Amino acid sequence: MSTSFTTPNGFSRKTGPSTTSGKNVAWYLLFLEHLDEFATLAWYLVADHRLVEEAIQRTMVQLDAIPFDVSMPLLAYNQARETLITQAIAGLGLGCKGSEAGAVYLPSTLGELPDLPRLAFMLKLVLRSSEIEVAKFLDVTPSKVRELVQAAIDRLSLRVPFSVLNGCYDA
Repeated sequence: MSTSFTTPNGFSRKTGPSTTSGKNVAWYLLFLEHLDEFATLAWYLVADHRLVEEAIQRTMVQLDAIPFDVSMPLLAYNQARETLITQAIAGLGLGCKGSEAGAVYLPSTLGELPDLPRLAFMLKLVLRSSEIEVAKFLDVTPSKVRELVQAAIDRLSLRVPFSVLNGCYDA
């Protein structure tokens, strides 16, 4: 028998023996214990309902292959969090690999941040990750992280008229 539930963020999940048989249940329990936090974390990074679900599913597949050490719950939590961040970023399909040293990051529409600066900003300033952690997640150098965060801050500090953001040019 399986059970369905909805998280505060609106994600529905099914649990029960039919979905977890033969799997490392301890990871599922840890993830369920922190589901709202992990779903919010994934949402901050990908900002897309479908990509959040995909990131969580890929995270659970990866965690299932790792032995769970109940004597070190903080280590397991950090491992789950890092895996989720990695999977969320991978789901965006950025593929930066540090080769875009002089790249200009332009958003797809006015009023949005491009992916790399947005991710660096979210990881560093919102989620409070260290520059080294952010550099590892984005596969760039720590100095590139500073540059990306500054680009995001500069982009966010631009004063764009509200009518331009809404596409209303009749004013």
